[in-house]
Amino acid sequence: MGRRADGVEKGSFIHAARRKQLVAAAIEVIAEVGLARASTVRIAQHAGVSRGVLTYHFRDRADLVEHVVQAVYDLGAEMLVPRMARTSTPRESLLAFIAGSVEFYAAHSTAMAALTEIYADARAADGVSRADHQRHGQEMSDIADVLRAGQALGQFRDFDVDVMCSTLRGALDRALAHVSGGGSVEPYATELLAIFDAATTIGEQT
Repeated sequence: MGRRADGVEKGSFIHAARRKQLVAAAIEVIAEVGLARASTVRIAQHAGVSRGVLTYHFRDRADLVEHVVQAVYDLGAEMLVPRMARTSTPRESLLAFIAGSVEFYAAHSTAMAALTEIYADARAADGVSRADHQRHGQEMSDIADVLRAGQALGQFRDFDVDVMCSTLRGALDRALAHVSGGGSVEPYATELLAIFDAATTIGEQT
């Protein structure tokens, strides 16, 4: 392990806590001023440390931006995975994902604003393309698995899974814009549940 002049080893609890602090600062700065203006100097100042501390913990700004993306997805997983794990059918899992996503957007508006800024500036040197990012791909794959499981069990009608995933992602993007603009979670979340429940299920569900 590398050791700083103050004796703190890379991989230590203190090292991990400092990295988490810096990622949190980056989220706040990117959300406030956008990716293009979120320099390492600005982020370090916001965190109350020198730029040297930031560059010690991250190779460059691109490395820090990637950690921001990972941190936001981790936040989402912390909220959604337990909720979906408590469900007993694919239909319940789908509805838990939809409702939980909208609630997550409201609960973590700053984190989602930062992620939105990063994805919007994908052409920048250290921007990130959502379509190409592994975490986005994994999210879409997981939802596709839920939809296919529902079809296999006869809970969902026969539809094109890729089209339904894309439609759901688009609807959630609009939900994010609604919540980010100051809109309330309800009745937005309830209407989305009704729409996608009707679009996917077969007949009456109890």
